[in-house]
Amino acid sequence: MKILLADDSRVTRNLLRSILEDLDYEVTTAENGLEAWRIYERERMPVLISDWEMPAMDGLELCKRVRSSTTDRTEQPYIMLVTGLGDMKHFIAGMAAGADDFIVKPFEPELLRCRLRVAERTLAMQHELRLLAAALPACGTCGTFQNDPASLQRLQDHLATHPELKPMLGNCPTCAAKA
Repeated sequence: MKILLADDSRVTRNLLRSILEDLDYEVTTAENGLEAWRIYERERMPVLISDWEMPAMDGLELCKRVRSSTTDRTEQPYIMLVTGLGDMKHFIAGMAAGADDFIVKPFEPELLRCRLRVAERTLAMQHELRLLAAALPACGTCGTFQNDPASLQRLQDHLATHPELKPMLGNCPTCAAKA
């Protein structure tokens, strides 16, 4: 998985890059928020890890820009702020700006690894949501369900490859009567 890492401290940036690469992530680095924003505009990476306090553009503004530029809610990156600003006021401001996670420096590498597992689960759920939405026989504009064989086949094919979804769908009146 690709990660965009933004931190103005070369030492911190190299340390985080080393930790992330040891965890088998592909890392692209930026020296400040503006550079990270330019990279993100070119290559929308699924995970963004950013320091808060940086020149040119801070992590909070970067977070806001990324969120406002991504209109498809199922294509949102997972954003993690890594900062020395650890009080509740900063936590709330970071989350309000659109961060998904917040880690206070200094931290143990194991904490970052655990938080990245959360990011992977969240991104996997977004992916599954996109697949299910594509399989649903419904019009995205008006919401009308399509009753044509091709649309229904797409849904049946999706459910055949994702049997865990079937119990969540409930039963039609015919199947409910049989049960």
